[in-house]
Amino acid sequence: MPRRVDHAQRRREIVEATLRVVHRVGLEGTTTRAIADEAGCTLSVLAHFFGNKDAILVAAQGAVYERIVQRAFRIGGDLLGLTALRQALEAALPLDEERAVDAAANAAFAAAALTHTDLAEARRRSRQDIRRVLYGCLTEARELGELREGVDDAAVVHEFFVLAEGAALTDVLDPGDRGVDPRSLLLAAAFVERLRGPGRNASR
Repeated sequence: MPRRVDHAQRRREIVEATLRVVHRVGLEGTTTRAIADEAGCTLSVLAHFFGNKDAILVAAQGAVYERIVQRAFRIGGDLLGLTALRQALEAALPLDEERAVDAAANAAFAAAALTHTDLAEARRRSRQDIRRVLYGCLTEARELGELREGVDDAAVVHEFFVLAEGAALTDVLDPGDRGVDPRSLLLAAAFVERLRGPGRNASR
């Protein structure tokens, strides 16, 4: 009997292979042949699971954001409020090899989204997922009495994306030595502490 194929698993493998190719050669060098070779499959298999290259890239874009959200929960655990917000930011910053790979892919997809309608829409959908996490952190912080008066949640979320994606682009353009950059950690800490009300001590 023919071997049964786990379609969801095979799609994940192809997406992961795509991200490795994007990290290694950029989007311009990410051909369907390169993806197939990396995934250890044929072009017909790619077509069967995704249809075309654009569909693969859209799925890979979504996977990057999904990994950031999952990493935020994995790092943050049961943390709440501003502490959880800081962990969410650190999950998006290029602080180790795993996060640097995601940062490089995210920067490449951001540039491509300027002329790729489907990719741009996928980014908007994925950012909504992260926004929900961030607004949840801010709601918790307010309920815990951690936030200073007058905090504009929408402005905080906007600044979060500016800081996280700016750090990602900087890392791509000037990677230096891989490893935790203390400047990125200081930026994350300062971002959160500006939101904290007087008399509220940081938990970390």
